[in-house]
Amino acid sequence: MLANKLKIGDTIGVIAPDKALKSTDKIYLDNATKYFESIGLKVKYGKYLFSDKEYCAGTPKQRAGDLNDMFSDKDVKAIFTVKGGDMANGILPFIDFEKIQSNPKIFLGMSDITVLLCAINKMTGLVTFHCQDYIWFGKDEVTEYDKNEIINKLFNANKTIIPYTEREFSNFNSNTIKGRIYGTNVRCLLKLLGTPYMPNLKDSVLFLEGYRSDIIQWNSMLEQYNQIGAFNKAVVFGYIYQLQYEEENKYNIIDELRKINQNIPIVKTNDFGHKHANSIIPIGAKVSIDGKNIIVEEFLK
Repeated sequence: MLANKLKIGDTIGVIAPDKALKSTDKIYLDNATKYFESIGLKVKYGKYLFSDKEYCAGTPKQRAGDLNDMFSDKDVKAIFTVKGGDMANGILPFIDFEKIQSNPKIFLGMSDITVLLCAINKMTGLVTFHCQDYIWFGKDEVTEYDKNEIINKLFNANKTIIPYTEREFSNFNSNTIKGRIYGTNVRCLLKLLGTPYMPNLKDSVLFLEGYRSDIIQWNSMLEQYNQIGAFNKAVVFGYIYQLQYEEENKYNIIDELRKINQNIPIVKTNDFGHKHANSIIPIGAKVSIDGKNIIVEEFLK
C-alpha cells in the first residue's frame, strides 16, 4: 500500500513517539518548521513533543494517541517523527493499525523509529520511510543532500536512491537480486523479534546502519541476523557512525560480515546513517540490485 506524494500547500504532522524534546531543542524545532514552510508546507504539532522532566514525550498511550490522531486527521498528508530514542516499542500495543490502513499517508523517521517503520508495514502493508529526524532540518549539520531528498522523494516520488559517495558491491556476480527493503537501524529492528510486529525477513534486502556499537556488538548483531535466516538475499550497509567516524574505518565492514556469511551479496554505501546525510528509503518496498545500481520499484502514488 502506497501513500500519496506531497504537493505545495499540504500539511505535515510532527510527533514524538519516542524521546521527548527538551526546551533547549526548541530552536531546532522552530528552524526545521521554517524550512518546511519555506518549501510550501504547513506544519501541525502533536500534543506531546516536550518534556524537561521525563525521557519520553508522554506515556506510551499518549504517544500512540498522537500517532493515531495524525493518521486520522484528514488535513495531514505526512507524519514526521521529531527524533528517535529507545522506547518506541512501548507504544506498539496502543497503535490503531486499522486506522492507519484506512488512512494511508507518508510516515517517516530513523534510528529507534525503525521499530515503528517496520511494525506499521508488517501490520498494515503501508510502505513507510526512513528519513532524517524532523529537527535535523533545523540544525547546522543538515546537508543539501538531505533537503534535496525531501523534494525529490516526497514531492516528485523519485525512486532513485542517489549515492552520497561511491558504493562498493560484493558477490553479485552479474546477478540481479530482488527483495523487499527492511531496516535500517541494526539494533532496533531486532527489538521486534518474537513479536507479531516483526516483518518476515525471508525475502528481505536488509538496509542496515549503526550508531554507537563497537565491533564486538556489531558482529554479535550480524550473527543474530545470520542465525534467524535474514541473510538470504542481500545486505546494504549504510554509515556506521562509531566504526567509521569514531574509529576511523579501523574495520572493513564487508570483511567483517564475510567472517559470518561467505555468500550473501553486500553493498557498502554512505547513503544513510546517524549524524550523516540520509537518503529517504522506502521500508517494505520492492527493490532490485544488479551489482551496479539500487533500484526501488515502488515509492509513492
